[in-house]
Amino acid sequence: MTDHHVHIGQFNEVYYDAHEVFAAIEEAGAEVDVDEARFSSTSSCRDDVELSKIEEETEYALFYSGRLKVRPYLWFVPSYAERGISVFSAAKSFDYCGIKLHPFAQAWDFSNPIHKKCMDEIFAWSSLNKKPILVHAGTHPSDHPTRLAPFARDFPESTLILAHSNPVRETAELVNANRNIFCDIAYIAPERLAELRSRVRDRQKILFGTDFPVTAYFGERLFGRKLGLVEQYREDLRLLLDFSS
Repeated sequence: MTDHHVHIGQFNEVYYDAHEVFAAIEEAGAEVDVDEARFSSTSSCRDDVELSKIEEETEYALFYSGRLKVRPYLWFVPSYAERGISVFSAAKSFDYCGIKLHPFAQAWDFSNPIHKKCMDEIFAWSSLNKKPILVHAGTHPSDHPTRLAPFARDFPESTLILAHSNPVRETAELVNANRNIFCDIAYIAPERLAELRSRVRDRQKILFGTDFPVTAYFGERLFGRKLGLVEQYREDLRLLLDFSS
């Protein structure tokens, strides 16, 4: 089984080493047959992010020698486009499993022709390569799931995954209405998962993901749970019991 939503790299003041993250997933995930992790680097949230540094992290991550299969997302940010970097050229460095976008963390402005052209290229890349775009979805206007839906409709051969399925009602409506829009359950509350499952007609369009190890970061800072990475991933997998039932 695949965990579609895993992170490595710098997250605020904490750095998550890729091999430590993967080893924890491999150990705890073996109990429920998690054999693949699709990851992106949260170092992409830094204001001074450089593509070359992200590529160094990705190269290191791919040297993981455990049994867990690991596949990278290319987290693309507007500043790359502003510097003349196209997604087609950036994606040649590795066999990326898809593109990651975070409209809340990065200021994607579609009134800016550079940003708009870049987003068209991202969906065109998805169409040509048959690989998904994983986009952080939330309730803020910048990352509301309806914001990128027009691009998915303009590029019907692309695949859009609405990470976190937030808000649930709007996410479910888009998943039901568009064959190329999916969602994941990364860091979703059990009550919201129950609502999502009741609203989405095709359960196969709800993908499993955890947001690990961001769950450990917020678990400690918001709820005072100081769990090791293996213990945290076991905790995250409890949601899988609801997801699979």
